[in-house]
Amino acid sequence: MLESVFRALPGVYIVLTPDLIIVEATDVFLKQTRISREQAVGQHLFVLFPNNPGNPQMDSEQLVFQSLHHALEHKQPCRIETLRYDMMMPKEQGGGFEERYWNANSVPILDDQGQVLYLLHEMRDITEKVLSDISRQQSQEHLNLLANAMKAVAWEYDIANNRMTWGEGLQEIFGYTPEDMGPGGESWDSRVHPDDFESVQQSIQQALLHQQPTWTGEYRFQKADGTYAHILDQGYTTYDNQGRPVRTIGSIIDMTQGRHTEKALKESDARFRHLLEVLPHMAWTASAQGKVLFFNDHWYSYTGMRPGQTEGWISAIHPEDSAMVLTSWNNAVASGEGFELEYRIRNHYDATYRWFLERGVPMHDANGKVSLWIGTYTDIDEQKQNVYSKDKEEQQLETLLRLSPVHLCVFHGPKHTCQYVTPGVYKIYGSRQYIGRTAYEIWPELEPLGFFDLLEEVYKKGNTIRINEFRAPIDHLLDGTPRDAYFNFKYQPLFDNTNQVEGIMVSAIEVTNLVKARQRAEALAKSVS
Repeated sequence: MLESVFRALPGVYIVLTPDLIIVEATDVFLKQTRISREQAVGQHLFVLFPNNPGNPQMDSEQLVFQSLHHALEHKQPCRIETLRYDMMMPKEQGGGFEERYWNANSVPILDDQGQVLYLLHEMRDITEKVLSDISRQQSQEHLNLLANAMKAVAWEYDIANNRMTWGEGLQEIFGYTPEDMGPGGESWDSRVHPDDFESVQQSIQQALLHQQPTWTGEYRFQKADGTYAHILDQGYTTYDNQGRPVRTIGSIIDMTQGRHTEKALKESDARFRHLLEVLPHMAWTASAQGKVLFFNDHWYSYTGMRPGQTEGWISAIHPEDSAMVLTSWNNAVASGEGFELEYRIRNHYDATYRWFLERGVPMHDANGKVSLWIGTYTDIDEQKQNVYSKDKEEQQLETLLRLSPVHLCVFHGPKHTCQYVTPGVYKIYGSRQYIGRTAYEIWPELEPLGFFDLLEEVYKKGNTIRINEFRAPIDHLLDGTPRDAYFNFKYQPLFDNTNQVEGIMVSAIEVTNLVKARQRAEALAKSVS
């Protein structure tokens, strides 16, 4: 009975063992994947659904496996919002693979002892939506589609290559052909009114300096007949991983003599919101007083807030971060200065929190007053986790070095400047200033013992030198009375990427007990003989 009910469910479901063997599937699943129940049941998931060999850069199997493994290991649902997993076509339909996109969710089914019995894997076919979005995004890349309003000209500036591209409407509105304008940014520079040029440039440079995604400016632009048009210019800039501006796309609206001014401004605002919607990040706008006016769809999709809702956004922030976020936001509104914050935001799909970098910048009116705030969120969770992991590893290493019987000192450069010492060095030579000083400044008393000659030899020849049972008086008990101690020293060269010596690591292991035990044994042997 229950088996029949499960098979009749209207969703795309399969039931897997922890070894990823299919034990049950809904009729809808079989229909959408074009396989029979006999083919599916008892088969390993990835034997039945291999990667598309025609798309080797896309490892769909690995993405699904990671999701299933997460559900198994953590015993909690794991969701993949958008997954490309191409399906094999039947031979009678030509064979090969069909491009398909899915929303996938893996849910563990536990027994009474809390162990995973099965995995319920749900899939939703979102191919039509994704392909539609891809087509829309590709279309939006064409500047001509940005010129969808009266008296508007779309443009694109490739910053790295200084290449300017103009869309349709250029000749109709300003009287120029693209050839008249020329390929470089100079074509725009030379046509901005001289009285407006400096302020516009400063505005653009400030936006790029603070990595603002959007920029808006009003200025006069020379038309082909020599007259100037009063225009409203809006641009959206993308940046690379190092924060360098890559390109800007935008549109210019002719506002001369107030013709169609109200309509143009409304369309400008609509296009401005459109730019925020197509950003790959969550984004928002707020009034000069700090009231949130708008979130783009990415925010609502991630946080689960009701589309159009702008109140109560703080509930999506991690409770440990919310006070800091509110304080920083209020301070920014009061000062009118841009800000950057790192904090955690809740994903409503799996109730987990991810780290985001929020950037907020003010926009000013003609009088220099803040008229609007614009902000974006960039997901930095992976970077934060890497930093945490690195910090943890460094702490563990530091603990090992602190507890290790080996004392280390690292020198850099031909002057043998100390870069690092372990705590044990302080026990041997006391609380001297080590870091940033040369070996000659730290241990002048070692010069007669040939210590510096050894450093020079290792640095120049790149050879490792060992000295065993070196005797040195050490104040172990810190009572002002040095006592003989013995150490095995190793001088090891450190090489750079070109295989040139860039430093030396000196390690010392105390062998006092071994040496004294041997001395006692030798003395005893002599007395017996």
